[in-house]
Amino acid sequence: MKSVEELQSLLLLEIIQSISHIKSIPITNYYNEIMGDTSILLTSLLEEHLLECSDWDSNKWLDDSLLTDIKLLSNNKFSIKGIIIWGRNNTSEEWTEPFSFEIKISDELKHYDFLFGDANKPEISYDEYKVNRNYWSHKIIHWKYKFKAKF
Repeated sequence: MKSVEELQSLLLLEIIQSISHIKSIPITNYYNEIMGDTSILLTSLLEEHLLECSDWDSNKWLDDSLLTDIKLLSNNKFSIKGIIIWGRNNTSEEWTEPFSFEIKISDELKHYDFLFGDANKPEISYDEYKVNRNYWSHKIIHWKYKFKAKF
């Protein structure tokens, strides 16, 4: 298992390598293939942050993420939104919840905000999500978890 610092560095490298593609990406439902290992690195980083939260159920595990919206906000600011797929130990059922990740990259400092889970709307099973992919399309006002980091 990699440390938060290692995951941050790997994710930063993956995003920097993908930035040139971002400007020319056609609109699509999911950007996972275009973004290389970004989805699994985001998922791993989020899981490390969640394991530090006293209200996160340690019997939950994160599987992967679906990258649904990618934006280059400026030359040094990048946004990724999507769905995290997670499960519980001793079951094969999986659930979904939204996330938003925004990173600012400069020579002196790297900073990100990682938001996860809608506090006003319950998670849904992955099977339900496959039928209703618009379930998480609303603007989320209250996030369950908020992580900020500078590195």
